[in-house]
Amino acid sequence: MTDLVEALSGAIHETAEELMREHGACLRPQVHILAEDMDQPYIGFITCRPFYRGADAATALTGLGLFPSVLMATRLLVAWDDRDLRTGLEMPGEPYANGLVVLDASLEEHTLNWHPYDFEVLGDTPHGLTAIEPLWGTPARFENVSLLAPVAELLSLWREFRHEDIQETAIELQRAGYELDMVSR
Repeated sequence: MTDLVEALSGAIHETAEELMREHGACLRPQVHILAEDMDQPYIGFITCRPFYRGADAATALTGLGLFPSVLMATRLLVAWDDRDLRTGLEMPGEPYANGLVVLDASLEEHTLNWHPYDFEVLGDTPHGLTAIEPLWGTPARFENVSLLAPVAELLSLWREFRHEDIQETAIELQRAGYELDMVSR
């Protein structure tokens, strides 16, 4: 399982870097879903719906925990751009540090992997956006640290294991704007 989690973490990191370079955009919050009791444990991922700043951002982020709860997943990788999320949540303490967060969560504990970065502005993309080159700092790991309230609520929602219809839940989430990308079995 460690190899899979490391591969997924690497893919998240690469995706975040590509978004910055090619589109000047931050990684939208996402949850990668695993069921450790299955032969093929990777189920897929869900990307956060668009949100307004403030309470709507918190609600949107917490909602990422619903689908893994219905699937009764046993492990999650939750990823977000910390500065972008704190801005969306209208957290005090601006300016925030730039960093990609990959949270590895089991049903009992979690490890927060912090990937700090600075950036160099590359110029405009063909789409009229400003591309940036991330300059990665030294990563750090933190075991069972306090989390932003909506992230903690996301984990609490997931750990409740809801007995709801999987297909109906997926449809409702997609209608709300969440993007689901599940592995075909």
